[in-house]
Amino acid sequence: MFFIFLAFSAAVFINGATDAANALTGPVACGAIKLSRAALLAACMNLLGMLTFSALFPGVYDTVSGLTSFPAGSGTAAVTASLIAVVLWSGAAWIFGIPTSESHGLFAALAGASMALDVPMQAGEQWIKVGLGLLLSVAGGGLSGYLAARGLRSRRKKHSWRSASVFGCAATAFLHGAQDGQKFLGLMGAAGLLTRSRGAVFCCAGLMLCGTLLGGSRIVKKMGQEMADVDAFTAVCADLGSAVALLGMTIFGLPVSTTHVKMTAMACAAGGAGRKTDKGVILQVLFAWITTFPGCFLLAYFLTKLS
Repeated sequence: MFFIFLAFSAAVFINGATDAANALTGPVACGAIKLSRAALLAACMNLLGMLTFSALFPGVYDTVSGLTSFPAGSGTAAVTASLIAVVLWSGAAWIFGIPTSESHGLFAALAGASMALDVPMQAGEQWIKVGLGLLLSVAGGGLSGYLAARGLRSRRKKHSWRSASVFGCAATAFLHGAQDGQKFLGLMGAAGLLTRSRGAVFCCAGLMLCGTLLGGSRIVKKMGQEMADVDAFTAVCADLGSAVALLGMTIFGLPVSTTHVKMTAMACAAGGAGRKTDKGVILQVLFAWITTFPGCFLLAYFLTKLS
């Protein structure tokens, strides 16, 4: 049991560290707030988001915990392998400053571990929600970011958007906590190891908070400087688009990738605002996204076989 909770802690911690860039990129890239202060703000909002939505809208937890059901005695090894796979994949991407989706990796790892144990996947309805969420995370984030930029362009020069970008950071971090915290608890719930208890929620939220404090400076640079030329207006539009997409899908219990939502919202908001984007960097990120599923699937599969 020690090793599974160690793996759980590492996975939640690195999720906070890597996905911190989802919220920090805009205000840090445009100079509205220093990285250290933005990380502290995002960490606190991550904590608040998870605590709030775990109590009011637990649909994401219910979806993830219902994806599979491991037989007695095998769940611990399978979930440990799944968590280690996510840590290894996301940690490697983090070193190179490439934002990947822990959500995407988590579902892939769960499928790989289940196949290694010949455990049939559970209710098709839950997996449909996962597939729908992954598609909507890209389409919803991109469309919302673009529409926000086009809809607000007439006010672009009439206001200073720097302060608003800080509020956008807070909103994105709040909804990241609402989404990703429930997913990791849901994975543990699938193995019957943790319930959606108050203690478990506080533990998960605290680990995510600590990870977020690291800030993710390399990913902030990749998204806010290399992928897109982000100014304060673009940052606000990206965060507004992300918040709209994440809020709607979290309420309806669709587990989505906050990384996918924010990345596509940022790129499309930049395009809608007439800012430059680097197609080479975008393709690099897309390649990482595409390889996440087979990579985490295979890692979890072989780690489960070895356990």
